[in-house]
Amino acid sequence: LMQHICSYTHSFEDETCAWGTLRPDWLTDHGTIIVLLGSEENPDTVLGNPLANEDDIKGLSTYLNSRFWELSGVDAAVFGATMWTNAEEIPANQIDDDGNGFVDDVHGIAFDVEGRYSTELLHPLGDQAGKVDQSRLYMQGFQHVLANIDSPEASQMRKYMGSLQPEQVGAFLEGLSFYGLYAHGTHVSGIAGAGNPAAEILGARITFDYHTPNMAMTREIASRHADSYRRTAQYFQAAGVRVVNMSWGWGFKEIESSLEVNNVGASAEERAAMADEMLTILEKGLHDAMTATPGILYVVAAGNADNDVAFDRFIPAAFDLPNVIVVGAVDQAGEPTDFTSGGENVVVYANGFEVDSYIPGGERMRMSGTSMSAPQVTNLAAKLFAVDSQLDPSAVIRLIGDGADPSQGDQNFMLINPQQSVHMARTEG
Repeated sequence: LMQHICSYTHSFEDETCAWGTLRPDWLTDHGTIIVLLGSEENPDTVLGNPLANEDDIKGLSTYLNSRFWELSGVDAAVFGATMWTNAEEIPANQIDDDGNGFVDDVHGIAFDVEGRYSTELLHPLGDQAGKVDQSRLYMQGFQHVLANIDSPEASQMRKYMGSLQPEQVGAFLEGLSFYGLYAHGTHVSGIAGAGNPAAEILGARITFDYHTPNMAMTREIASRHADSYRRTAQYFQAAGVRVVNMSWGWGFKEIESSLEVNNVGASAEERAAMADEMLTILEKGLHDAMTATPGILYVVAAGNADNDVAFDRFIPAAFDLPNVIVVGAVDQAGEPTDFTSGGENVVVYANGFEVDSYIPGGERMRMSGTSMSAPQVTNLAAKLFAVDSQLDPSAVIRLIGDGADPSQGDQNFMLINPQQSVHMARTEG
């Protein structure tokens, strides 16, 4: 979401436009400007150099390493050479070639729904094999129905739902739930890397259950997840990561509900105590992992529960750490969405409504949620690290916050202004 649209004639050096010369074809149908880095053959600017060549672009990758810690994982084939590659690992040989503790980690790492390591960066289809095409067909309409958007896709979705027998509805909705998770990481990665050919995508899959009812959380599963968080953060650090997108989280109510629907616990009080214990395990593991990697900026989605993230103990959005920035969602007009969570932990807001990006297979789809607003801040953070490689996470958070604009004068809803933040970084540097 841009509140200050630069005219097409402004140059990089013009203080009113802080990230490259702009062209009309960079204006998306959202009204959002995507600024591209270029080369001598395609003379857009690279950090103000209109004659930048391919080597300049590749050289930036050291500071534009955007890594995505995502549920469902990433379809690496969609992003091709943009994917970070572990050159010491031989693909699909089931051997840990580089001895780093991870087998076949060519483009990243993955953990399954029970917290066990997996070599599949994108969520496997499992019991949804053969059903994904149908789910993809109706996914856009399903999202429009939930958002009260009157569209041809929503009408198609309602018509199809009306044709189903009652016993078919559950399986259909479960397929949509799967597809929402399956497409999530690829969609988020497309947003975070948009307009930045020097960025690299390193995927790290965390997996949530899509079945109805959801699998019950256990102490053992929580402990494995907690350990996976530590291992993942260490992996990021070893890879030289500067910024990580986290469009996911855990909450007390979510865990308690998984226990209740599976008839775990003799009473509500017992389930509450169990949920608190399991969330504490997850919380400590994740908090320790992020604290132990202070040089990495973690960009966290606030969540879509329309609540106060700190009060409701939604992690990691509830964390108060110097290397964490929490992001809420507004629509294209800059108004807070009816789903975004908030509270004092939320530093800035970005467009999270009907955001267009890639899905597995390379097609595009519009999705909504704070999951879509967080990677826009990740995108900006990567550019700030490129402008000044000496910045640390707290400095980047300050630049993003200081460059933001209040939504219609409301200081509680600060909207990111990438041009202003980048201009401040260049000026201060």
